[in-house]
Amino acid sequence: MPKLVQILLSKQLTVNLGCDEQGQAKTVVLQAGLQEVEQEVAEHWFVKAHAQEVTSSDTQSHELQQALDKANEDLRVLQAQADAATTKISDLTTDVKDRDEEIKNLKIQLAKAQQADASKPSDPPAETETKAKGK
Repeated sequence: MPKLVQILLSKQLTVNLGCDEQGQAKTVVLQAGLQEVEQEVAEHWFVKAHAQEVTSSDTQSHELQQALDKANEDLRVLQAQADAATTKISDLTTDVKDRDEEIKNLKIQLAKAQQADASKPSDPPAETETKAKGK
């Protein structure tokens, strides 16, 4: 397995590496940014002319940038979930307030109905006993 090395390119490169055993042209397209390529490609004169030396801080910066990008994407997803949860909580709070208001109104109606029943004249006990004996 060929050894891989890191190079840093400021722009996309198309590198002609000559011909393979069948006489076909070997070309490699390298994208801008930090790339991991075979050592043969990294040592090609055209690549050396356009590549910058990769230091450990470049590698760390690239890794940190990838981690930051992932963290930002995770944050966007979590923010969307939090917004949805906030909306749901608001809806449920409104439902609870509506039900509390309905319960309050029903209690008022119940109290009025109980007062109306209490203020109705009822049969005196003596009349009730007489009616029961007479039947």
